Amino acid sequence: MKGIPAKASQRLASNLFAVRERMVEALAAAGRAPDAARLVAVTKSVPAEVAWALLDLGQRDLGESRPEIALPKALALGKHDPAPVWHMIGRYQTRKIRDSLPMFTYVHSVHDLRLLERLAARASADRELRILLQVNVAGEAAKQGFRPDETEAALEHAERSAKLSVQGLMTMAPAGRSSDQLRRVFADLRILRDRLATPERPLQELSMGMSDDFEEALREGATLIRVGTALYSGVLER
Repeated sequence: MKGIPAKASQRLASNLFAVRERMVEALAAAGRAPDAARLVAVTKSVPAEVAWALLDLGQRDLGESRPEIALPKALALGKHDPAPVWHMIGRYQTRKIRDSLPMFTYVHSVHDLRLLERLAARASADRELRILLQVNVAGEAAKQGFRPDETEAALEHAERSAKLSVQGLMTMAPAGRSSDQLRRVFADLRILRDRLATPERPLQELSMGMSDDFEEALREGATLIRVGTALYSGVLER
């Protein structure tokens, strides 16, 4: 694959380093280990060449939200060694599951029982599908997700399928909130996870935090952060 220009590559490397440094600082502020969380680089708005460059920089976890864009990108990156680990992070329309599900290792955005059942029906018996239940912690009418009081029943429903492995919970914080308000939302998801987790169901993953709020999320226990905008400043400029 043809690479991106040298200047863009240098800017991407600089941005990635800066995000990782901010992660380490936020984790340290919370008394957490530097490797306690992983970065999912959201590649939905960049071409395959940029995603390839991220892989070259050691960034294997890549996030997509639109299967029709993700599939060609996955094919283009298919020969990269090591291979990417694909995360579905956006609204997953059930009619798009059949063709796109095989590319994803993780689905973060399981927001209702209908989607849960469709994933269970389409998942391969030969490969574990790792899922996270999306919880609408803030109760926003415009956002999808289980209510906190629905989450335990949804977990039990998911556990009926041997093809699904529930890794944890995911949420999206409301826009325009203060740092303290953001932390409260993220803390509420962590508290919910802690209440629902058992030795048999550890729910080790908390997917929360994006470019504008991932430091607050890390301070409240995030193990997966979904970052796009902060990685690409100056990368695609001509």
